[in-house]
Amino acid sequence: MSPKVETWLVLAEDDLDFASEVLKNKTRPHYVAHLCHQSVEKLLKAIVQSRINAMPARTHNFVVLCEQAGIELPKERMQWLLALAPHYIGTRYPEDLADLRKKYSQAFSEKLYQETKDFFQWLKETFLK
Repeated sequence: MSPKVETWLVLAEDDLDFASEVLKNKTRPHYVAHLCHQSVEKLLKAIVQSRINAMPARTHNFVVLCEQAGIELPKERMQWLLALAPHYIGTRYPEDLADLRKKYSQAFSEKLYQETKDFFQWLKETFLK
């Protein structure tokens, strides 16, 4: 694995680990959604770097990163990925703090984290070799 791919992978894994720590703290679960998005985004960038040996696009768009990597996800995996995408904007630019805290409850964030962890492992095993 090249050093650039390794860097993206370490950053992706760090974000996922940090999401776990936030959940254990139980004070700001809304940050978990952002960290889940970031972990998958950085893993996709590791895959891009690995497959085409070029700097990944400077984007948060999962579709663009999949296209750049030349990977096609199964329909159900792509649907899940597309459902994760809005959490980046929703948690970074909330319109109402009370709504943010209500939507991103501890229970919601725990479920999203587990789904992300499962997706992350599958994506890594399938496309990062």
